[in-house]
Amino acid sequence: MNDTHIKTIEGDSGQPLYIQLAQSLGDRIASGDYAIGDLLPTEAEIGASFGVSRYTVRQAIQHLRQQGLVSARKGVGTRVEARQADPRYSQSLHSLSELLQFAHETRFDLVAHESILARGALAESLGCRAGKPWVHVVGVRYGDGGDLPICLTELHIDAAYKELATDAVSLKTAFWALIEEHYGETVIEVEQQIEAAVLTADQAAKLKSGVGMPALKFTRRYFVTGRRLVEMSVSLHPADRFTYQMTIKRETAPG
Repeated sequence: MNDTHIKTIEGDSGQPLYIQLAQSLGDRIASGDYAIGDLLPTEAEIGASFGVSRYTVRQAIQHLRQQGLVSARKGVGTRVEARQADPRYSQSLHSLSELLQFAHETRFDLVAHESILARGALAESLGCRAGKPWVHVVGVRYGDGGDLPICLTELHIDAAYKELATDAVSLKTAFWALIEEHYGETVIEVEQQIEAAVLTADQAAKLKSGVGMPALKFTRRYFVTGRRLVEMSVSLHPADRFTYQMTIKRETAPG
């Protein structure tokens, strides 16, 4: 398969090159071409075979690692650990592009939306004046091919962009990305807060989980130029279906 062919698929499927490569390698693992315990070819060999860059290969391997299909050790190589992906969804975020990729790899189904006026604790959380109009959106996000929801998400979107919410039914992108695309805004900063939570009866029903089950609660605030808040999202991820990964590196002292 050459690079041109893969890019053609990308244009048709809307999926980045490294996701397509990860899917191709995952299919070979599932079919037994690469058995559990086998080492995958080197990055250079995979790149040459598929006609892609080593950077794309590294991204694809990282994606397979997040799925629990492979492990990678320096000096050893990339070893096959499982034929099927871990049922838990794994998310690793270091940039806005990765946050958008998470949205592209999943599906957001709208459950409800309504126009509201922020007051009290909500106005304080949004950092706005009392009475400011917002659109309140509730939806459930699913992984590719998965029947169980990854998360339940509650959004508050500036009413200036209410058409995006009222027109949505099922999305494979993020609302903040639609704000950028349709209104020419630029998200310059995202604040993220992670907390432990337990599911209420209503939340558990929407997530097809159990009442009182543990969950991870992500609150994200999206700011555009001028540090104006355009969206706040609160997502609940059942703990048995989701892991969150991050890499922390030691800062290098200036020489």
